[in-house]
Amino acid sequence: MIDFASTVTVAEYLGERLRQAGVSHLFGVPGDFNLNLLDGLAEVPGLRWTGSPNELGAGYAADAYARRRGLAALITTYGVGELSAINAVAGSAAEDAPVLHIVGSPRTGTVAAGSLVHHTLADGDFGHFHRAYAEISVTTEVLTADRAGEQIDAVVTAARRERKPAYLSVPQDLALHRIPATPLREPLKIASDPLAVRAFSAAVEKLLSAAERPVVVVGQLAARYGLGAQIAGLGVPMVTQLAAKGVIDEGTPGYLGDYAGTMLDPAPAAAVDEADVVLHLGSVQTAELTGFFSARPLDDRTAWTSATAAGVGEQRFENVLFPDAVNAVAAALTDRRFSGGAAGAGHEDGPVGEELTQASMWRMLQEWLPGHSALIADTGTAYWGALSLRLPADTTFVGQPIWNSIGWALPAVLGQGLAEPDRRPVLVIGDGAAQMTVQELGTIAAAGLRPVILLLNNRGYTIERALQSPQAVYNDVTPWNWRALVAGLTGPETDYHHAATPTELDKSLRAAADHPDRLAFIEVELDAYDTPPLLRRLAERATAAAKATA
Repeated sequence: MIDFASTVTVAEYLGERLRQAGVSHLFGVPGDFNLNLLDGLAEVPGLRWTGSPNELGAGYAADAYARRRGLAALITTYGVGELSAINAVAGSAAEDAPVLHIVGSPRTGTVAAGSLVHHTLADGDFGHFHRAYAEISVTTEVLTADRAGEQIDAVVTAARRERKPAYLSVPQDLALHRIPATPLREPLKIASDPLAVRAFSAAVEKLLSAAERPVVVVGQLAARYGLGAQIAGLGVPMVTQLAAKGVIDEGTPGYLGDYAGTMLDPAPAAAVDEADVVLHLGSVQTAELTGFFSARPLDDRTAWTSATAAGVGEQRFENVLFPDAVNAVAAALTDRRFSGGAAGAGHEDGPVGEELTQASMWRMLQEWLPGHSALIADTGTAYWGALSLRLPADTTFVGQPIWNSIGWALPAVLGQGLAEPDRRPVLVIGDGAAQMTVQELGTIAAAGLRPVILLLNNRGYTIERALQSPQAVYNDVTPWNWRALVAGLTGPETDYHHAATPTELDKSLRAAADHPDRLAFIEVELDAYDTPPLLRRLAERATAAAKATA
């Protein structure tokens, strides 16, 4: 129990702020510059250390955890550790995942003297990596003895407010430095500007006053704030961007399907194009999410929302937090209901046949996928195949369609599984992607998680084959003995299955469902050049876009 009238160490202060924000797991890798910090954090009740084989995997796990909990803590050492994680943290910036990256750094005296110590560039400049992280963080702080509590509060608040990464460097000699505990008496609060909310509300009400055919476009921020159910109750026809698949229960009246301009089903695209008002709730307008910019652009008949601002057309209202913007839209729609069109085609059913193909595998997964699970799909054939599924009720879908870092999804199982332990993760990942981050499989097993993992063994980077030079040697990967590897990483408590036919895959999936207390690893043999229909469509659009800009 904290004595608020006394003092605590910097580590204890930081740990308590993390705990107050809903964090109960710490991801990372130890290093000599962060050991004092880790020892101090170990004294904070309710925080559990979850170490990873490398910082990149820890960063991917923290990303998935942050999406569900609203904040995650990633702890690395200075230089070598933080740079190993920078790709993961950049992905969190792109995908609106609030990861607080905490770096144990050299002592203040060492920095002041410009000493040529290890993990540096041996040039006496200790700011290189801090400056690098400033490019991908909403705020950065190098902790000082006189402002430590204030700086910790600033980075935690910024990450939660902006739904983006923040960076905190903790010098080795300050981790156990004692500071006043009094501020910890009250959890940190985040609030909108009431006047700005009022102004946005008035603008939305004016926009909707004569609307007859409005449509809501749901984006990834709806998932980050857990507001899918509230948005589903707005009573307005709605579509989801690919980054928000699963946020709206697909059985919701008025739900029209996934939307990426004209690249997907025509029904959602037509509904958006024909709407007299479009309400963008947390959407992002990147190439893949807009069907290579074939989506309707934002115009004066559009309301839009981000994490900290909202607007109508070119009007912009700062300091309007996303939940308050959604509340304003809901209030403007009170007692109004609008009829919607029919949902898109979604998954195409059909006979499975005797050959195991991408098409037959996804049909079988559609029939098997249980509700109240977390479907995690890695970049490539896994992600673009999973988009064809109609998700069961109360199913979380986790992907990375903006950053698209191959191998992200396997460590994401760790973060997702720890963030929501009541949901069994179901991972679909290609063999090339899995080879990048497979070490994390051991961490997943050690953490007590029991996911179902479908390893799509198509002997290489099939998404790259679909985009260009399908027979090029650089798209091949070295074949691995996955059975032996899985046993070596996880031990005897894992059920390994090999599926080269529909019958074998069906048997494997049934066995995985029958044993939820065991980790199931299913190696699925697929043709190296077989791709899901949506991936072929993506490749066609990408090729056309490249030619247009050549």
